[in-house]
Amino acid sequence: MAATRTSTVPNPGAVPVSVSTGEFLHFTIDAAGAIPIFSLASNVKGMLHEAADFPGHPMARYEWDHLRNPSDIQQLELLNLGLAFLSCSDYRYRVEVRSKTAAAVLVLDVSYKGLPTDVASESFTVVIR
Repeated sequence: MAATRTSTVPNPGAVPVSVSTGEFLHFTIDAAGAIPIFSLASNVKGMLHEAADFPGHPMARYEWDHLRNPSDIQQLELLNLGLAFLSCSDYRYRVEVRSKTAAAVLVLDVSYKGLPTDVASESFTVVIR
C-alpha cells in the first residue's frame, strides 16, 4: 500500500534559484510520530541529510538550508526526499526559496499519511539562474 499524498503547493518539478543574488533553499519537515525517518539525497553529492543527523532527534520539526555554501551549488541538481512511515505516520514537507532581501516564496508544500509498511519520495531539480 502507498502513502496518501496531499499537495497544498504542487511540486513544480524544477525550482529556479538565483544564488548570485543570495537566494537559497530552506527545507522544513514536520513529523507527527515517535521517530521520524527521512533522508534528502542529491544526484550529485549523494546523501545530504538524514533525520538522525539532527541534534535533538527525534523532533517534531526539522529545518535546514541548502545552497548557502558555494560548494553546494550544482546546476540541474536533483534533490530527492525519502520518507519511511515505520514509526511516524504523518509528515509535512515544505521548500521555500529565501534570500536576505526578499520575502520567502513557498515552492512546495506536501503532506503524507502512511502505514508502518509505507514509503514515499518527492523529487525536484534545482535550476541555478
